[in-house]
Amino acid sequence: KGLGEIEQQIFANEAARGDIHLPSVTLQTVGPTLQSFGTEKQKEMFLKPILAGDVHFAIGYSEPDAGTDLASLRTTAKRDGDHYVVNGQKLWTTGGHQADYLWLAVRTDPDAPKHKGISILIVDTTDPGYSHTPIITADGSHHVNATYFNDVRVPVDMLVGEENQGWRLITTQLNHERVMLGPAGRLEGLRDRVADWATKAGVIDEPDVRRAMGEVTAVFRVNELLNWEVARAAAVGEISVGDASSSKVFAADQVQHLAADRVGIVHRYGDPSDEETDQLMRYLDGQAKRNLVLTFGGGVQEVQRELIAMFGMGLPRVPR
Repeated sequence: KGLGEIEQQIFANEAARGDIHLPSVTLQTVGPTLQSFGTEKQKEMFLKPILAGDVHFAIGYSEPDAGTDLASLRTTAKRDGDHYVVNGQKLWTTGGHQADYLWLAVRTDPDAPKHKGISILIVDTTDPGYSHTPIITADGSHHVNATYFNDVRVPVDMLVGEENQGWRLITTQLNHERVMLGPAGRLEGLRDRVADWATKAGVIDEPDVRRAMGEVTAVFRVNELLNWEVARAAAVGEISVGDASSSKVFAADQVQHLAADRVGIVHRYGDPSDEETDQLMRYLDGQAKRNLVLTFGGGVQEVQRELIAMFGMGLPRVPR
């Protein structure tokens, strides 16, 4: 509908509050990056289907020997006429078993400095050379995969941006992903669900319950302010690495311990033989396990803090 970054943030927060799963990687990270760097053909081919929910992307970055040091990636793409031929392996490809396309980081110049020889390709997952194996996570679910590329052929017009200049696209997409991982609505939804249960159970006025509800409300409001600052900056095209990483780090840290506090309340006052209480306990346990991914999705917390220090505070780069 042509609405802006502020409205998109409102929508994402409300979806998170209601525990509604959006195709966030596609909608909130690939889409905006394509808007900035895609060709007219790519925009015409993908943007409207992304908004309609008809096309889904997965991100192919991490590899067995290139995680935090992503620029060490080894998956290659060699030019062959009007195609690139891709060979290699990726790890932790969320949704790689369901995606229509992969947003794939590849090495197109093996002789260039490691940050300079990388490109981004859009890979069709129906190519016979693409395959995946599941990685089962702590919540018992199949979200992520190891993905394999055996002579996968990618048309040259599916190169996003310039050849060997993909690092800028990676950082842009990751900035959007870090914002995506920190919606305040996630905390608000957690609070509301436990508060509703505590009200029905008659324990909402217990001192420890009131303290816990007050704490999560305060944290939610701070998280919301971080979201608004990032949305404001994005609306004028100046989203910063420091702001994006701050939003992600704050939300990921807070949701861990606040979720644990809510679990403690339900365990202290709840009767697990009660069906509604049992369902809430299962929900909170699943959330706790699912939210663990926030501590490393989009980049581990330690690296995020380094980015905040360098880009947000102007401190020197951490020596390696």
